[in-house]
Amino acid sequence: MWGQQAPEREAPSRRGSVLGGLVGVIGSVLAIVGIFSGWVKLGSTGTVTAWSLTEGDGLIKTQTPLVILALAGFALAFSLALFTGLARTPVRIITALLGIAIVGVTAANWAQIAAFITDTFPPSFEATTAIGFYLTIAGGVLVLIASLLPAKK
Repeated sequence: MWGQQAPEREAPSRRGSVLGGLVGVIGSVLAIVGIFSGWVKLGSTGTVTAWSLTEGDGLIKTQTPLVILALAGFALAFSLALFTGLARTPVRIITALLGIAIVGVTAANWAQIAAFITDTFPPSFEATTAIGFYLTIAGGVLVLIASLLPAKK
């Protein structure tokens, strides 16, 4: 008893998710790229980016793209944490919530733009989503999927 050492405990294994981390990073980057790509096609007059909406260039002035950028930045950080397996369950939950938030805020931004166009422009004016909007939605979905992918065995 006195001369015996207590058996060493094994440290809890950190099982990271390489695939989850990779998918999350790709999704985060897609969301960020989407903000700086064409967001709204304004009839025949051209396309504006989500980032240009923060200045009010060409359409409504809104800070929503900054929120999406922040969410995608956090999603990138948490996706990198998926690689390590550190605090796996909380990281997965937060990553899932960030993916859902990216999709939700992006959709809400489009609703805001659509309402502005309906209230401001004549009915003949046509505005449609552009590639950046879809990239951001796809990025948010990938971040959500990343949170669901299993860890390495």
